Amino acid sequence: GKKERLLKIFDGWCDKVMELLLATDEDAILRRDIYDRTPSFSWGRGRVTLLGDSIHAMQPNLGQGGCMAIEDSYQLALELDKAWEQSIKSGSPMDVVSALKSYESARKLRVAIIHGLARLAAIMASTYKPYLGVGLGPLSFLTKFRIPHPGRVGGRIFIDIGMPLMLSWVLGGNGSKLEGRPLHCRLTDKASDQLQKWFQDDDSLERALNGEWFLFPIGQANPDPVAIFLGRDEKNICTIGSASHPDILGASIIINSPQVSKLHAQISYKDGLFFLTDLQSEHGTWITDNDGRRYRLPPNSPARFHPYDIIEFGSDKAAFRVKVTNQPPFSGKKRETKVLSAV
Repeated sequence: GKKERLLKIFDGWCDKVMELLLATDEDAILRRDIYDRTPSFSWGRGRVTLLGDSIHAMQPNLGQGGCMAIEDSYQLALELDKAWEQSIKSGSPMDVVSALKSYESARKLRVAIIHGLARLAAIMASTYKPYLGVGLGPLSFLTKFRIPHPGRVGGRIFIDIGMPLMLSWVLGGNGSKLEGRPLHCRLTDKASDQLQKWFQDDDSLERALNGEWFLFPIGQANPDPVAIFLGRDEKNICTIGSASHPDILGASIIINSPQVSKLHAQISYKDGLFFLTDLQSEHGTWITDNDGRRYRLPPNSPARFHPYDIIEFGSDKAAFRVKVTNQPPFSGKKRETKVLSAV
């Protein structure tokens, strides 16, 4: 079915994507095939020419289909205006055919490049593989080693280096070709010094997640696991351990596990970010990030964590996944103390 096909296509993607697919009814899944039109070297004949989707319909991956039509229109008007002024100066009839040819020559290369980039974006999205071994049949066992796929590495390099330059050119609106356009309509000057910053901003997604933060138990024997709510209060520090500590201000989370120390770790919130600090626990506090890197936190050194990270207190028996959601996992008021059983 359609749902099974989507689950297969997006196998290996982050939990958020898989949860969304699993929660979607089969009947609610619609298939919309996307087509484009291969650019042609011949746009018109005589006093007739084409613009926009009629000659270079492209896929919507870059949001440039309508933009290219607008640029076509501007360039066409510019060339016709030049031809009109030339006819007035020379006293001869307006050469419409030459004006249309000039318009086509000015637009063909730029449109073809952006058309190709839109098609390339579709290919990248439909063939993305996070780790080496995904989709390789007998070699799929390599996936467990979480070796980044070469295409993913190359794509990351392109995004860091080439993408800002490419988008700056795309957003530039044909640059010098569109003569006479007001400066405030030229996006290149505005975008060129910001695009690199945007691509290096790893916090943009977290800021866009307008929801509550929770720690969801994973891999536990408890048939009715309880999520831990993380409040955005810089003064209310959350303490995790195997025993209660009423003398410590803030929330107290008790995890009954032999690998969890009496005073194991603390979770704090500052300047819009969450931090985890190991309090010299015996078996350590571990974080596994979205790239599969698992590392032990040094004692008394706050470490930032992100959505979908996995946090282990002592062992994988007391493991939690960080999630941001608009739907609280439990009803009633958010309680400050939770007793979780990890066996």
